Amino acid sequence: WQATFAALAGAAMILLTPLSATHTPLFGLVVGFCGGLLALLGDLAISTLKRQVGVKDSGLFLPGHGGVLDRLDSLLFVMPFIYQVVTLWG
Repeated sequence: WQATFAALAGAAMILLTPLSATHTPLFGLVVGFCGGLLALLGDLAISTLKRQVGVKDSGLFLPGHGGVLDRLDSLLFVMPFIYQVVTLWG
């Protein structure tokens, strides 16, 4: 569901911002969907690393929530992807 809602949000962002002059809602739909999948993969990758190391929290700042890394793990794969999309098709 996460990728589906991210795709809808991507299409909405194209329609509601000045990006509609240069990009179609389909572009936003595809980029949003890919971003949603990458966010899921980022979360799974950090969870896998934490299990292999045998730690529950990745830091002391947010105990019980997995640490700060658990709050930002989805962005680890999404941000480089968005940067590349903006650089290539910006």
